[in-house]
Amino acid sequence: MRAVLLVDDHRVFADALAFALDAQPDLRCVAVAGSVRGALDAAAGCAFDVAIVDLNLPDGGGLTVVGRLRSLRPDALLIVLTGHDQPGLAERARRVGADVFLPKDDALRSVLDAIRGAEPSSEALPRLSPREREVLALLAAGRPATRIASELELSVHTVRDHLKSIRSKLGVQSQLDAVLAADRLGLVARADRFR
Repeated sequence: MRAVLLVDDHRVFADALAFALDAQPDLRCVAVAGSVRGALDAAAGCAFDVAIVDLNLPDGGGLTVVGRLRSLRPDALLIVLTGHDQPGLAERARRVGADVFLPKDDALRSVLDAIRGAEPSSEALPRLSPREREVLALLAAGRPATRIASELELSVHTVRDHLKSIRSKLGVQSQLDAVLAADRLGLVARADRFR
């Protein structure tokens, strides 16, 4: 039985999700909180294996909660839900400790799959190296491999190796699909910011 801490200030949504979690044979919602303070109090008072955190809370940002929960329970699975599509938000969530980033309007099945370890292919956060993120940012800005190599002072062969690794981690076949996937996940700023 996996214990789930749910942090969301929309009471109807939180109650519905808690009910859905409790209806699963292998899951149990052990606490519901609607604020940063409530989340941290609940986390200190109960054992949890999974935390589902909304980023928009009345007394602060959910990223603060994610960072504190990661420190408190290093082995917990931290899932971020958000209704906001902001460039770079998924990457910021990953940096503070989130394991999975999901749109709030995703189907319940996506949340359940994430909890059970079946990463949603479209929104799981890939672990890109700092150099891969640099290459991806330049690719998103429309730079060809030769120009990326020149700007980063790398060989074209090395850049192509990075591009191959990026495509593999993002689960895509082409460089265009890599840029589209990275944009959707918030892994790089939108291309027009580089012009």
